[in-house]
Order: sequence, then C-alpha cells, then structure tokens
Amino acid sequence: MNKKDTSKTKIEIDLNTILLEELLMSIGGVLFAGAEIQEIDTPLLSRLENLIQAEVLIRENNLSPATRGESIH
Repeated sequence: MNKKDTSKTKIEIDLNTILLEELLMSIGGVLFAGAEIQEIDTPLLSRLENLIQAEVLIRENNLSPATRGESIH
C-alpha cells in the first residue's frame, strides 16, 4: 500500500529584507509547483503589496536604481 506524502515543506523568508524580485520569484515558484493562492500567507502578500507600491512610486518619480541604493548589473 502506497501512502501519499502529504507533508509540506516550509520555506522561511525574512519579510524585512526580501527584495521585490526575490519575492516574486518565490511566490511564482510556489504557484508554478501547484500551490493555490489561498495557501500563500497573508503577511507575505502584504509585503508583496508594499514592495509593489514602492516600485510604482520609484517609477513614477523616475528614480534610477542607483538612487535606490542598488547597484546596476
């Protein structure tokens, strides 16, 4: 008799330091792997919302990445 593995792997993310790109990749990867949006924790979605709002403000004010404290690759 085969038992389906129902254990879920938890990934810890530091919401205070994660960058928008990293968070998008993390959430996208989890959803691509088959998770439902309802499985994403609310604090994670709130952090995503804040990071997106900050990115929109940066773009609206035409701030360069160097102005944001990031290096250009």
